Amino acid sequence: MTRLVLVNAGKNYEYGVHEPINLLCLAAYAKKFGHEVFIADQLAGENVFRKIKKLNPDFVGITGTTAVITDAYEIADWCRKEKYKVILGGVHVSVMPEEALRHGDFVVAGEGEDALIKILEGKAKKGIVTGKVIEDLDSLPKIDRSMINMRYYQAGKDRNPGSHLHFVPSNTKLNSMLSTRGCPYNCIFCHNSWRGLRVRINSAKHIIEEMKDLKEKYGTEAIFFMDDDLLFNKKRVYEFCELYKKEKLNIIWGCSASVNSVDEEILRAIKEINCKQIMFGLESGNERILKMLKNGIATIEKNKSAILLAKKVGIFATGNFMIGNPTETEVEVMDSKRFIIENDLEGFGVTISTPLPGTKLWDMFKEQGAIPKDIDWRKFNTNKLTFNLSKISNERLDELWREFLNLTLERNAQTSPKRLLKVALKHPDKAIRRFIYNPKSVLVLVKKMFKQKYEKNKNN
Repeated sequence: MTRLVLVNAGKNYEYGVHEPINLLCLAAYAKKFGHEVFIADQLAGENVFRKIKKLNPDFVGITGTTAVITDAYEIADWCRKEKYKVILGGVHVSVMPEEALRHGDFVVAGEGEDALIKILEGKAKKGIVTGKVIEDLDSLPKIDRSMINMRYYQAGKDRNPGSHLHFVPSNTKLNSMLSTRGCPYNCIFCHNSWRGLRVRINSAKHIIEEMKDLKEKYGTEAIFFMDDDLLFNKKRVYEFCELYKKEKLNIIWGCSASVNSVDEEILRAIKEINCKQIMFGLESGNERILKMLKNGIATIEKNKSAILLAKKVGIFATGNFMIGNPTETEVEVMDSKRFIIENDLEGFGVTISTPLPGTKLWDMFKEQGAIPKDIDWRKFNTNKLTFNLSKISNERLDELWREFLNLTLERNAQTSPKRLLKVALKHPDKAIRRFIYNPKSVLVLVKKMFKQKYEKNKNN
């Protein structure tokens, strides 16, 4: 029996909204083969160095997205100095395996279950390891959430009131689920654009069983599905609706979906079983930019229609937007602002176009010589202006970014000044940095507070 510690790397609490389902899947799979597995969760505030030292494992497996890969490499380098064998995995190292090998003994490229077992059982040589793709997701063993700090993750909305979880009330026990692997679309900014894997799904029955398990063991009251498009397989959606009604689950939930996957019939069906929010990848209010980002699979009219239909049936519609895209002009950026206001979006997020490794967007930036040779991955943050291939100067794009930040504070229904103040008091250094960067945000929040107070008194 081999002892393995899996590490969820990252120091920024804002990345710790959802539990590390990827590591829980790997842990369950390794346990199935008789290995002893533990999780050290840096994102949840654990001292991973102390925990690894205490457990003294045979292997340390570390995952990290591009945003936190520097933290992952820091842990990996320490582990190697302490003579632990290091396995690195995840989307980032799958794209950059040679870089990752400077920090680890094994690099898993692609899905991890099969490759991990090869490594643990001595069937793989040091270096880059690939494993077979899991076709039947229902065949995977159940994940064991008792391996992580569930109290921490169930408070994800309260800890991050400005997150995408608009449908979750305060003090609600929240969990996340993932019922698909892969994505049917090919957006230029997403890692799915290089994988080429077909979409695989859990059955509706499997989803319901996991929801029941969460309710019974942890008192879960709300679930966010992390699938790229939960609704693309309509047959499964309707089966899910029938089973949910049969079990009388009484759990509110939200998901992401493509505008191509919704119509009034399916929206009414999921509304009936407590779907409270759908997050659409709207990306831009300009037709040309939208076509470039989504490879022609969406139009402004489709985006408008999806929002209107969701509102019509009573589901909270939210959307994500990107600004500063290649060749984008200021007029085209302002089209997105106009789209948000004209379609009365109360829940939305705006990021700065950032070329993540392995995406078509990365290739565009690389062709223009915009990716430096010595890369500081900490700068690959969609909330900071680092790279710019738009037709807008850095200074003006930065100003526009602040405009959109203030628009989200002003319009997002769940971004209450009281909630944000609690977070600011808990993380004063970050709050001060944000105020220095965007002092107008305080004025926006004060105005919002008085407006909410006025409307409350008016209704009483």
